[in-house]
Amino acid sequence: VDLFFFSSVLKAAVGFNVDSGAWKTLTENDESFGYQVVQRQSDVSLSLLVSAPLLQYQGNKRGQIYRCNTGGSCRNLVALEQIAAVNMSLGLEMANDPSTRNTMVCGPTIPRECKTITMYNGLCFEIDRSNTFVKSYPSATEECPQTNIAFLLDGSGSVSREDFSRMKEFVKNMIRSLLGRDTQFAITQFSYSPTTHYYFNTFRTFNWESQINNIRQFGGGTNTAGAIQNVVNDVFSSQSGSRSNVKRILIVITDGQSQDRSQLPAATQSADRKNILRFAIGVGNAFTSYNAKQELRMIASQPAGNYVFQVGSFDALDKIRDNLQAKIFSIEGSQSGGETLKQEMSQEGFRAAYVSGVNNHKMTMVGANQWRGGYKKYLLGADLKPVTFEPSSIQNDSYLGYSMAVAKTNDGPLTILGAPRNQHKGFVMTAFNERPRDEIRPFERQVGTVFLQTGEYFGAEVCAMDMYKDVDREGRVYVCELNRLSVVCYFDKPSQITTLRGDVSVRAKHKQKTLNVFGFQNELNLRGSAGDLYPQSPFDSAQTSCTQRIAASAVQSGLKLFGISISQSSYDQSGDGLPDLAVGSKGKVVLLRSRPVVTVTATVSFNPNLISTQNPDCSKPLPSKATVCFTMSKLSNVNETQAQVNFTLTL
Repeated sequence: VDLFFFSSVLKAAVGFNVDSGAWKTLTENDESFGYQVVQRQSDVSLSLLVSAPLLQYQGNKRGQIYRCNTGGSCRNLVALEQIAAVNMSLGLEMANDPSTRNTMVCGPTIPRECKTITMYNGLCFEIDRSNTFVKSYPSATEECPQTNIAFLLDGSGSVSREDFSRMKEFVKNMIRSLLGRDTQFAITQFSYSPTTHYYFNTFRTFNWESQINNIRQFGGGTNTAGAIQNVVNDVFSSQSGSRSNVKRILIVITDGQSQDRSQLPAATQSADRKNILRFAIGVGNAFTSYNAKQELRMIASQPAGNYVFQVGSFDALDKIRDNLQAKIFSIEGSQSGGETLKQEMSQEGFRAAYVSGVNNHKMTMVGANQWRGGYKKYLLGADLKPVTFEPSSIQNDSYLGYSMAVAKTNDGPLTILGAPRNQHKGFVMTAFNERPRDEIRPFERQVGTVFLQTGEYFGAEVCAMDMYKDVDREGRVYVCELNRLSVVCYFDKPSQITTLRGDVSVRAKHKQKTLNVFGFQNELNLRGSAGDLYPQSPFDSAQTSCTQRIAASAVQSGLKLFGISISQSSYDQSGDGLPDLAVGSKGKVVLLRSRPVVTVTATVSFNPNLISTQNPDCSKPLPSKATVCFTMSKLSNVNETQAQVNFTLTL
C-alpha cells in the first residue's frame, strides 16, 4: 500500500484592484468642474468630457463642457457654447452610449421670462465621438403660456339695463387684471341669436374700455346652447384671430335657464373637442332650482364643481373675480381646482439615459405637473413627438425622476425612477413601456436598529446592476432583487432585507452613481465633505463590507466631494492594458489606474512522492520534502511587478 500526498486547492484572496494614488489630476478654475465626467473613445484617441455646470460666462451663459486629455490639457467645447441656451447649467447631467460612443449633455435650468411666470425647461445636446453636435432634444424649449379668453354675455330681456352695465363692468375688471399676460380677448352677446362685438383680432387694447362701454343690450330670449356653438365655431377660429396651441377659455355669464337646453350637450361636446375650458357664472334667484343648477353644470367643463360660480345678484359679481382669475391662472402649489402648471417648470434633462438596443433615450422632468415629475422618451435622430410618462396618482412635489436608471431585462428595458420628496420620505417607481409597474417604499417600521424617518430621501440615487455588487458608507443602501420586470426588496420581511451601512466616522454621504442598486443620501450636507470611494468586485455578491476603501485623503490632499461623479465607461487612458477610473470632485477630476492583473498558478511537489506502508520502521524519522511553486503570468502590459503571496498548506 502506498500513501499519496494531496495539496488542498489554493483559495484566491480578495484583492484590491484600484490604485489609490492619483495617476493624473485635471483641474480648472471653477469649483463645479468635475460635477460630471465621461470617458470617451474616438476613432483616433481617448479623451474625457468634464462638465462645470455652474461656471458663469458671457454674462448670461452658465455651464461649460471641457474636452481633456491625460496630459492635463482641457479645452472648452466651443461648438456647444455657440448653441447653449441662457443659464441652462449645461453639464448638470451627462449620459454616454457605449455602442455609438455618443454623449448626451443636458442643461435643465433654462429660464424663460414670461409675463406672469418664469418658466424653467431644459435641453439635451447629443454630440458624436468626434465632439460634433448632432441634435437637440427637444428641438426647442416650451413657449410662454398664452391664453385666448372669450366672454359670452347674456343680453336677454330678463337682465335689466343696470345689471347689464354691471356685467360689462365685471368684464372690464377681469380684462384689466389680465392685460399684459399675453392674453387675447373676444366678447359675444346673446339672446335669441348671438352677435360677436369683438373678435380676438379686432379687440384693440389702446381703447378697449370704450369698446366695451359701447356694447348695447339686445333683449329677447335666452338661447344659450346656440350661442356656445357659435363661439366655438366662429370665435375660436383662426380667421377670428384665435391662436393655435394656447389655452382656450370661455366665460359664460347668464341670469336664467336656456330655451334651447336640448342642444347644450352637442354644444359643450364641440367645445371639448377644441379643448375650450368653460366657466359658467349663474346670477340671480333663477339658479336656486335643481334643474337650473344642473344646466350650469352642463355648461361648465368637468369636474363641474371647479368651473361653476353662483352669485345672488349682479352686484356680487366682482366678489368672485379674484377666485375666477386664480382658477384661470393658478400657480405652482395652488390649492385651487383650475388649470395648474404642467410643463412650465419641467426642468427636462435633470437626468438622462440611453436605452441600449432600441435607439432611444430618456430624459426626466422632475418639475412637471406641479413637481410630480416623470420622463420623456425620444427616438434618436427623429423629430417625432416624444412619448411621456407622467403618473397622476402620485403626490405633488414628489420629484419623480430626480434619479433614473434603465435595467436591461429579457422582457425589455425597465425604467427605475427615484422620487425622494414623496411624502417627505421618498419612494422608487418602475415603469415598463411607459406604464407604471412597481412602487418600492420602506415600511413605516423599525428596520434593524434604525427607524425610517421623515427626510430620508429614499430614491435619491438609483442604479441597476447586472450582478450583485453594492457598497456605501454612512447612510443606507437597500439591495433589491430584479426578477424579470419585478423588483423585490422584502420590506415586509425585515429578516430578509439586505442593507449596506456606512461607517459613522465618515461624514460624507457617498454618492456612487455606478454602484448602488437603490440608495439615498442627503446631498444638502455634502459641501465641504471629503468623500470616499468604495470599489466592488463585479463577481462579489452584495456584501455588508467593502473590498476596498479609497479615502480622498489617500488620493490627494485637499480633495472635496471626492466621488461626486464617476465615469460610466472606463478606458485604458494610461496605456497599460487596463481600464482606468475617472472620479470627479470639487474643481478636480482624478484618474485612478487599475492595479496590474496577473494570474498565479500554484503547484506542489513531494520527495519522495510515494511512502511505502509495508514494514515501516517508525523508530526512524522519514526524510521528506514538499516544494510549493507559484508561477506568475502577466495579463496586463506591465513588464515589472511584485506580488506578496500568503498561503496555507494543508496536508
